Amino acid sequence: MTTIKSYSYIVLFLFCATLVSFECSHEETVVKPLVGKWVLTHFYPTRNDTFKFKELATFQIENAGMTSGFLGCNKFRTECKTNQDSIHFGSVLSSRKFCEMEYMDLEDKFKITLSNATIYTIQDNTLILFNGKTKLAAFRRQ
Repeated sequence: MTTIKSYSYIVLFLFCATLVSFECSHEETVVKPLVGKWVLTHFYPTRNDTFKFKELATFQIENAGMTSGFLGCNKFRTECKTNQDSIHFGSVLSSRKFCEMEYMDLEDKFKITLSNATIYTIQDNTLILFNGKTKLAAFRRQ
């Protein structure tokens, strides 16, 4: 009888712990101004930005932090987390179509930019990603 009672308490405890962890995992991980669709305008330093078709590189940040986008040839998905002005993108998962080298180079640069981003600012509907004090890329809200 005591064993059944002990198991009941363990099951109840695990159920409550699961509910608490479920609630914590669904908190908003992104601040409201970041939520929306963003279009790449340029990489920094701008004198080295020779990419064509930048307007094709877009991404959408959702309330829960899921981020998805299109890079001119392939689609991608990642997770975005923020804390005040800091930002972190998770591992980028993307489709694997082979396209013209111009698109592939743009995709590589875009993925590197997301993985290196540590800080962000938003001014006049422009999102700028930084790695420390170094500007990486600018995006406009669509």
